[in-house]
Amino acid sequence: AAPWSLEPPEVDGLMARIRERGVPLAEFIGAKPLYGIKTGLNEAFLIDDDTRTALIRDDPGCAAIINPYLRGQDIGRWVPDWRGLWMIVLKSSGNFAWPWSDAGEEAEAMFQRTYPSLYAHMKPLQDRLMARQDKGRYWWELRACDYYGAFDTPKIIHTDIAWRPQFAFSDAPLYFVNTCYVWPITDFFVLAVMNSPLLWAFMWRNAQHGKDEALRLIHSFMTTLPIAEPTAEIRTQAEEWVAELLTLSQDAQDQSRELLTWLRLELGVDQPGQRLETFADLSGDDFVAEVRKRRPKGAPRLSPTVITELTETHQHYAETARERAIRVRALEREISDLVNRAYRLSDEEIDLMWRTAPPRMPRC
Repeated sequence: AAPWSLEPPEVDGLMARIRERGVPLAEFIGAKPLYGIKTGLNEAFLIDDDTRTALIRDDPGCAAIINPYLRGQDIGRWVPDWRGLWMIVLKSSGNFAWPWSDAGEEAEAMFQRTYPSLYAHMKPLQDRLMARQDKGRYWWELRACDYYGAFDTPKIIHTDIAWRPQFAFSDAPLYFVNTCYVWPITDFFVLAVMNSPLLWAFMWRNAQHGKDEALRLIHSFMTTLPIAEPTAEIRTQAEEWVAELLTLSQDAQDQSRELLTWLRLELGVDQPGQRLETFADLSGDDFVAEVRKRRPKGAPRLSPTVITELTETHQHYAETARERAIRVRALEREISDLVNRAYRLSDEEIDLMWRTAPPRMPRC
């Protein structure tokens, strides 16, 4: 018997046709998603920039095994937003040949000699590290994992809980915690489908729903997502437009980071808050007012010269950001149309998809 549904029959029919017109994602790309790393004790392995700097200052040799990492909230739409966080990637001796790998009782002493600052960082946490279920051969190591290399290669990434379609691509060496999934592929058409309104409409009706109606994008569900086989023309155009979206999205992050760094260094704004992070939505006067609000207590009043500089700087960054946002919306609309064509949706089916759009459907 067919599963019971609250959807109108025509919507159930549309979802069935989307599934029929696609190939399961794992089969389409010839790969399955990989879990992020389970450290067993984040306090030991996940560090901020200041801690990394101190560790490398005391032992420059450890720099090579401290790698950038992302949390789930750092995975944005199209590109991730690395927030200056680091993972100490001490792989298990079961996967990697360390100087101490086969040293037996001398292993800890050899680890201390090899990476003295990392040893000093880990030693106070030894009891908790030893109590982990997820650990390597020795108490200071991560659990065994045979795909560490995948984190250094191009990949599509997403979280296991999704509030909206936020699938990203990165070709930089990046590590992830276990709330993230990694697809070790470079396929911009697949990324276009993943971020499309069509697939969000499908996922909303087929994925498990969690707290606050977030979707659970778990391994067993994601591998079955139906991906339509595009024509050569559709694939070529999708790849070109997605590549431009990746560039625009990265530019937006870089420009925002540049402006917020300037505010921090010149005016002491260490905690910009949501309003300054979305500065393009503010008028010049509102921007100045928010900067005043975010400056440290006791900071000197802003002079007329500084206010003028603030206003002009905001205008420069905001105008560029708004122009970029217009282009992003246009590209996403074009990509949505391409995806609809790949799934051979008729005008009536597209109209039905939008008339019955679920919450947080990307508006193209």
